[in-house]
Amino acid sequence: MIPDQWQKAKNLFDAAMKRPPDERLRFLDENFDGDEAVRREVASLLANAEDAAGFLEHPAVGEVAKAVVGSREKLRVSQSLSHYKIIKLLGAGGMGEVYLANDKKLDRQVAVKILNEKFAKHESNLQRFIQEAKAASALNHPNILVIHEIGESEDAHYIVSEFIKGKTLREILKEKTLNLSEVLDIAIQIVNALTAAHEAHIVHRDIKPENIMIRPDGYVKILDFGLAKLVEQKTVGFEDITARQNETAKGVILGTVNYMSPEQAKSEKVDERTDIFSFGAVVYEMVAGRTPFAGDSVSETFANLINSEPLPLSRYTTNLPEELQRIVAKMLCKNKDERYQTMKDVLTDLKDLRENLAFDERLEKSHSPSDENATAILQATTDDANKRTDETNYNFTAQIKRHRFRFAAFAVLIILALGSLGIYLWRENEKSVADARIKSIAVLPFKPLVADNRDEALEIGMADTLIARLGNNQKIIVRPLSSVRRFGNLEQDAVQAGRALDVEAVLDGSIQRWGDGIRVNVRLIRVADGTALWTGTFDEKSTGIFVVQDAISNRVASALAFQLSGEEQKRLTKRYTENVEAYGLYLKGRYHAARLTPPEIYKGISYFQQAIELDPNYALAYVGLARAYQTLPPASDFPPTEFF
Repeated sequence: MIPDQWQKAKNLFDAAMKRPPDERLRFLDENFDGDEAVRREVASLLANAEDAAGFLEHPAVGEVAKAVVGSREKLRVSQSLSHYKIIKLLGAGGMGEVYLANDKKLDRQVAVKILNEKFAKHESNLQRFIQEAKAASALNHPNILVIHEIGESEDAHYIVSEFIKGKTLREILKEKTLNLSEVLDIAIQIVNALTAAHEAHIVHRDIKPENIMIRPDGYVKILDFGLAKLVEQKTVGFEDITARQNETAKGVILGTVNYMSPEQAKSEKVDERTDIFSFGAVVYEMVAGRTPFAGDSVSETFANLINSEPLPLSRYTTNLPEELQRIVAKMLCKNKDERYQTMKDVLTDLKDLRENLAFDERLEKSHSPSDENATAILQATTDDANKRTDETNYNFTAQIKRHRFRFAAFAVLIILALGSLGIYLWRENEKSVADARIKSIAVLPFKPLVADNRDEALEIGMADTLIARLGNNQKIIVRPLSSVRRFGNLEQDAVQAGRALDVEAVLDGSIQRWGDGIRVNVRLIRVADGTALWTGTFDEKSTGIFVVQDAISNRVASALAFQLSGEEQKRLTKRYTENVEAYGLYLKGRYHAARLTPPEIYKGISYFQQAIELDPNYALAYVGLARAYQTLPPASDFPPTEFF
């Protein structure tokens, strides 16, 4: 489908999910406007969502009961299965029970999983499971659970694997918040395991914290390689039946909803890029403490996975490396062609990040000798050298050999002194550059390209948005809209306005709508001499106005020689809505409410309300609405009680 069809499908799916399940298809039939491709896509999404909801939104009591009925009686302590002596039950789920056992032949502890009869009685499922388990056991990677044996005894099929002492990543995340070093260490070990699996053409397809074990020494083990494909057939897996969203059934959706990829959710063909997406969700949770697409229900989580972008990780933690945010965002791209294409690429970037952070840490810890110590060493060395030059029959070569450590110390001292001098000169140069930087700016109201076709709300709103963005940067003073509004007439000279506003630079621009397009011209001018520091022209569709604002904000920061941190960069291009129509209504609301007459304020209130209807999460629209109501009582003839 083309982008317009995808957008239409998204809107129809969102609207349909708000209706009772038995009304969704009828709603779709009434609103797909004859586009069969859109109808098929939405119908598929609705079917998947309902299957997910049916299996995931309710505790799996019924399914577990079905799985347990007719299955073999649980093994008893001290009972033997082949040459494995049962020690205790470790856990149970829809696929069977897991026991701690002693391998009597090799005298070692192992984990024995007894497959439920529901799985074992289907020969095709069993054979496929055995093939996958054999492939997984052949991986022989230190970060992958070792499978020792697949066997059968008294009609019971079982798997024997190494027993790992430790906790799952899920348990650890419940206990504490991981620091950055721990996150990277765990992540790199997981990627090492998945890289080996993918090179053997094995896709895990169920990467989640429950399937990641951490030993007390920090060593990571990935569990259940090769098992997910068994669940894909016609089975329901409920490994954790107590509280979580787990595997669904009927081959419709495979994998836990919180960690599955969009292609899994759509029942499309999957490859190693599915594991990359799921791994991205795990890393996101390690950092943020929550999954990227979590909703209040499985249906909402499913919708978020298909339609929504996760919030940036910087919303949940401070001082997070921008590079890590980029890596995670790339792994979580909904289009698998835009993700990392191999785990090797992920591994390279994560290792580079860890090495860069380690280097920065070592650099911060390193320091030169204090000035006092350096002076004392230099003086002592100089006095000693002067004294010895007066001695007769002085053997220079012998002295160097005799005092080689002192000469070495002197050489090191000279190097450190030169390095300190270089740092001092560099800092002085940086200081002089900083002193020359522009420290104040005014963004003037934009003007129309054609005087007879004005949109004052857009002209002032464009300036207002850029003022807010640039104002988030503490390195520069930005004049507020209330100060610059009076310089919006068409004949206003930008340099004169800058002098009147007592700023060092002005941003002056023009904006015009052309059908469904928009053109923006902008100039950044130094007030002192009228020099244009930067000029730009942008031609976009009206829906691209946010892209234009991002570009202008970044180019202004670059032209003013700002060195932005990752957090400052985020604030510079922060968007409060992605809905262009809601944004336009908000600008109109701001324009009319600022005129401070009751009729105009009422208009502003109406526009704010319309913006909120289009985007209920548009925080600025709520702020504008509240301010309009606050402004209304003193500006009208009615008592405040009639408005509050």
